[in-house]
Amino acid sequence: MDTYGRLYQHILYPLWEGVLRGRPTLERLRYLEKTQWRSLDELTAIAAGDLRRLLRHAHANVPFYRKRFDAAGVGPDDVRGADDLSRLPITTRDEARAGVDERAATAGATVDIRKATSGTLGSPLTFGYDLDSEYWRQAIKLRGYGWAGYRPGLRTLHYWGAGAPNTSRLKRAKITVDHTLRRERYIDCGRRSPEDLQRVVDAIIDYRPELIFCYSQAGVDLARFVVAGQHRRWETIPVICGAERLLPTDRAVMNEAFGPDVFETYGSREVMLMATECAAHDGLHVSMENLIVEVVVREGPGAPRTAQPGELGEVVVTDLHNFGMPFIRYATGDLAVAAPPGICSCGRVHPRLATVEGRVTETLLDAAGNRVNGLVFNVVIAHLAHAIRRFQVVQHRDRSITLRIVPTETYDAGIENVLRQTWQRYLAGVAVTIERVDDLPIAKSGKRQVVTVER
Repeated sequence: MDTYGRLYQHILYPLWEGVLRGRPTLERLRYLEKTQWRSLDELTAIAAGDLRRLLRHAHANVPFYRKRFDAAGVGPDDVRGADDLSRLPITTRDEARAGVDERAATAGATVDIRKATSGTLGSPLTFGYDLDSEYWRQAIKLRGYGWAGYRPGLRTLHYWGAGAPNTSRLKRAKITVDHTLRRERYIDCGRRSPEDLQRVVDAIIDYRPELIFCYSQAGVDLARFVVAGQHRRWETIPVICGAERLLPTDRAVMNEAFGPDVFETYGSREVMLMATECAAHDGLHVSMENLIVEVVVREGPGAPRTAQPGELGEVVVTDLHNFGMPFIRYATGDLAVAAPPGICSCGRVHPRLATVEGRVTETLLDAAGNRVNGLVFNVVIAHLAHAIRRFQVVQHRDRSITLRIVPTETYDAGIENVLRQTWQRYLAGVAVTIERVDDLPIAKSGKRQVVTVER
């Protein structure tokens, strides 16, 4: 790390975060850097205490969960730890959407931050959390990214999705200043023509990033371009992948393009970072100081059961520190395989996910045949959740697209104009038709297929 990097890491960032803004993020990080080496019994006890505190708060102050607990005949003190969570009902995304107002705490905490999901299941969800939860989330992220070698002050290149549409000029200026100070260079990964990919390669050569963040499949497309064109002019650059699944064959080409330090992460907008790969590259460690992550199997009318190691199941998460608008046994819509229990060769005892399934997004094509990230609409519609209840993108054999929308009462021509600007920007020359529908079908897997490409 150069002089500015050390100055930022050791002086500017702590001064801004801890002194000027009064945030305990770095205190939490120091705590997490200690707990990551504790025994499983110690970590389980910490999580159990945080869970009991959350459930008492939710029963007393969150109408949505009080009703659900009472209907199940379970009091908050009946759940002593993660092993007892099966006594509580699972909350689906549709239930969380329908109960958004009742999920906010009436006392004991406030909803300080409100967001919406990116809608990877075709159904954006509005949610919120309190500032204390935000500090935990940021500290968990810093620790997880730190396993890949990240430190504040490093030069980083973010091959990521576009930001919010129609951002004001003042806000864009503030974002630019923030990125400059943090040494973060962002490149939109939505368009991936040879010319677009060459610009990313040129940016890597010019900027010399010390770490790359990317959407998994965007990084794979870039890696294939680098390898095919023999463009690599750099030593190993660690790469942190997220938002989509990274397949074993993808990892091989990523290693060839950037070196062996490729790290997969798993998270969601609702709870942020859930699991992170360490340097052992043997599964993803669950962030158990902040979350309880279950992998469950639903069989018939009976209660869901815990999946066996190696068995595919649904991901169900409980956010231990979000008191503003809690998520308790929330079904994320993802599928995962739990790794066998045991200490990782890195020395950490956190439970691991062997793989995370169900996050593969189809790639669209523009009129010239250039690849376009299937998450393009997800990112934009995350900011339009008030107007779009669900959506689906279908690209037909002639490359035309049908965008099916389940609108809310606030959907209007202005929303449609934002969508039109999106496909004109990313899908040049492609005819797009918007269909307003009452609902969208669910596949046999139980998930809505958001992006479909006809073969």
